[in-house]
Amino acid sequence: MSETEHEDERTSLLPNNQPNTLYRTLCLISEPAEPVLPPDDIDTNATANKQTSASSSANVWATLSVLLVGVFISQTDASLVMAVYAKVASEFNDLDSGSWLMSAYILAQCVAQPLYGKLSDLFGRKALLQLSYILFAVGTAGAGLSMSMGAVIVSRAVQGAGSAGMLAMVSIIITDLVPMNEVAVFRSYVNILATSGRSCGGVIGGLLSSALGWRWAFLIQVPFILLAIILVQLRLHMAEKGVESTERTWDKLKRIDFIGAFFLCSTILAVCLILDLGGRKVGWTSQSILVFGGIAVLSAIGFVISALYAAEPILPLRLLTHYAVFTNSLMVFLQSSTQAALTLLIPVFFQVVKKASVAEAGAYLIPAFTGNLLGGLTSGYWIKRTGLFKVPTVVAPMLTMACMVLCLFTWHENISSWRAIVSLPGGFATAMVSSSTFVGAAAGVEHGDVAVAASTMYLLMNLGAVAGISVGSAVFEDTLRVGLVKAVEGRGDGRKILEGALSSITYVQEAGREIQRIVVPAYVDSFHHVNYLGLACSLVTLTIAVFSKGQRLPKS
Repeated sequence: MSETEHEDERTSLLPNNQPNTLYRTLCLISEPAEPVLPPDDIDTNATANKQTSASSSANVWATLSVLLVGVFISQTDASLVMAVYAKVASEFNDLDSGSWLMSAYILAQCVAQPLYGKLSDLFGRKALLQLSYILFAVGTAGAGLSMSMGAVIVSRAVQGAGSAGMLAMVSIIITDLVPMNEVAVFRSYVNILATSGRSCGGVIGGLLSSALGWRWAFLIQVPFILLAIILVQLRLHMAEKGVESTERTWDKLKRIDFIGAFFLCSTILAVCLILDLGGRKVGWTSQSILVFGGIAVLSAIGFVISALYAAEPILPLRLLTHYAVFTNSLMVFLQSSTQAALTLLIPVFFQVVKKASVAEAGAYLIPAFTGNLLGGLTSGYWIKRTGLFKVPTVVAPMLTMACMVLCLFTWHENISSWRAIVSLPGGFATAMVSSSTFVGAAAGVEHGDVAVAASTMYLLMNLGAVAGISVGSAVFEDTLRVGLVKAVEGRGDGRKILEGALSSITYVQEAGREIQRIVVPAYVDSFHHVNYLGLACSLVTLTIAVFSKGQRLPKS
């Protein structure tokens, strides 16, 4: 036998007379320059897998860092307009239309949301992400350059249509790039940037509006959006699963269910208008609500008929009735509604009870935002380590119920500022539900349906926020009116107090101690009625979560 030839020692003590792995390992260690024995297949595969995993992880992080630029910009803009809408409306002498700067954005966002999933299956994730950036850039520039209130509102609608894809497409791309048990972790990082953007958007908008004028609050975003477009074009490289690169654009367009898309968008728009207008701007039984209700019903029927006969429906009915998609969408809808109502009224509560300024009242939302950050990370790492996504969906509504109970028992007229921290569990729970339900819906469908399922989840999340704001405001205002009428009964200045307390928070803050003793308890009681509503929604969410399916995700 030559010097370079070796034969594995064999012994009957080894199971199945296999080569001595320990001997082989020692040979590899002692002769690293030129190993005598060839490496085991297992060793080779393990090394290759580690290298591939490290390379894949680096690619995902590189891709995510590019995508997060767009996420931050879109979410900053979502709250930025709250600081400038009054100035915009005042400049055009149309304060009554000011709320439409936010409503148009949300309505367009909800209408466009379900379209991105199916279109990205046909044209590719990157193309639809770029389209969303372009729409957002056009809308943002248009808002800053508009010469009329109507033009600003239309531009905000274009912004909303773009924003719908800027967040949803990122989540869909993450689902394509990473194993299912890691999706929640990466989405938690997206949630951190999104929450940070929403948190500082109002501050940025206020500063820019005061220093340079409201137009620059929009225009200054355009260069950053263009940067995001360039980065995505240069740095986002991914295999487009299921996209036929040889198929002509016209052939792809012919596959789109335009009729179904029209009826779906009409249904969503009508429902959003009902939720946005009902109870706040017009009565629930007004002619406008009845008309929109009729449009919603007829459009929904048209959508169902189209989906039954279309070769490739824009939103397949089987997904709407799929157990995983249905239950997880319902949970995220209810949780979003609960949190939106709470978040809307926390600043109002502290403005009335603590006489906080607008900026100070906004600071009382920090615990809820902090909880949102922590909840997303906690849920993400839990799912990654255990593969169990059902547990967070069960724990989250319990935390929300705890938040509502704490508000009921600790938030009163003589509240201490530190008690604002009780809103933290609510934000924590919302992020947990967002992460876990997304994974639950994506894991429960075939890969070809993930994009549409994700778009559906985001649609229900947005609809939940709209519903929470609308219903929460209606409950608060109706209860407040009843409480104030009862409180001022028999007083000669009762009507004056009633009108002042209902129309202006500034009136309540500047009123004398006697009037405040009448008005403030009514505000607190109204806020608590919204807490009761949140408790009811959380109980329903918990019931759904307990009976939902939740298998263990494979670790890969």
